[in-house]
Amino acid sequence: MGFLVAFGDWGPLLSRLYRKAEALDGACLRAWGHPQDHAVRDELLSALEWDSSLRPDHTPVIRELFVEVHDHSVDLSVRIRATADSPEGAARLISDRVQGLRQRLATLLKALEARRTAPRTE
Repeated sequence: MGFLVAFGDWGPLLSRLYRKAEALDGACLRAWGHPQDHAVRDELLSALEWDSSLRPDHTPVIRELFVEVHDHSVDLSVRIRATADSPEGAARLISDRVQGLRQRLATLLKALEARRTAPRTE
């Protein structure tokens, strides 16, 4: 019974986290395809920002994956902002680093989907 209550309370958070991860993955993909485009880079920087309410503290696997994605996002954002004077440097950084973030996002999305579709126990 406790699992049902925890899942019910956690549902909206999982849904928001899933949508955020999908949006970030899309922004990563666009930035990877157009690393020289300043508007696409700004979109990526915006997508790399995480709302502090998106902190999954109930499930260890999802929490650990979230921390990896979050930390990678913050690191990438800081690095891109540090290359603001060098569009070529930012483009190279995006080309080099965004795929690693997308791999982490894919793993997080799979874990979230597995949690969403897991049979609920009474």
